[in-house]
Amino acid sequence: QHTYIYATVGALQEKVAPPQGITKINTRDKTSQVWLPKQYEFCGEPMYAPKTNADGTTASTSEDDGYILSILFNGKTKLSSLLVFNAQDITTGPIAKVDLGVGIPHGYHGCFTSNPESNWSYEEIERRAKLSDKMEGRGSMWNEVKSDFSGLGLRLDDIEEVLGDIF
Repeated sequence: QHTYIYATVGALQEKVAPPQGITKINTRDKTSQVWLPKQYEFCGEPMYAPKTNADGTTASTSEDDGYILSILFNGKTKLSSLLVFNAQDITTGPIAKVDLGVGIPHGYHGCFTSNPESNWSYEEIERRAKLSDKMEGRGSMWNEVKSDFSGLGLRLDDIEEVLGDIF
């Protein structure tokens, strides 16, 4: 069981509001911390990143000894920033802010993992992007019903044409 939960929170108390700030909830002692940005700014999903040593091992056994990362969307400028919080005390606000120079859609999801499976090389990302472009370019075919293939939409030769480079 985890002691801490990090989540987005609205700024209108009991009323329904878009996710704007970040909360940290202690599941053991039932306390919480909240940080809210300016009224025209909106935080995305908070992601936890543990502090690590130079060799990649976890630096501490404390569950909240790390950082909270969140994308902040500015409703006035339509630009986004990456916020970094000390996970042990989010009420002090971000310890770092990196302006990204672009707007990232509010609510865009992300995750942090140390799993090597998620660390794709440039070549793998490029290969997946090309495959995605191929599939998107043929997007209308995915819903077509073809009389020569049981109504499932694609024939074997269609799949080979679209996905041929991975077979």
